[in-house]
Amino acid sequence: MLDYAVKLTLNPHDVTEADVTSLRSAGLDETAILDLCQIVAYYNYVNRLADGLGVELEEFWGTEELTMTREEFDSRLAERG
Repeated sequence: MLDYAVKLTLNPHDVTEADVTSLRSAGLDETAILDLCQIVAYYNYVNRLADGLGVELEEFWGTEELTMTREEFDSRLAERG
């Protein structure tokens, strides 16, 4: 799912049927794939809209709270077992 989300975010024109097939192979049904695509697309839209309008984060949001490396994500995922 994360690979698909990154690809849809950074290179949407490169998303192919193979990407969707991979999601199906991971156990997602058509509704889950649609939900995933819509959520990723929505957040991309909202972030681009905010960036385009120069919307600033609230002071209580620090950028360190909003980002995570792939290694950090994998570690947290592994902790959940």
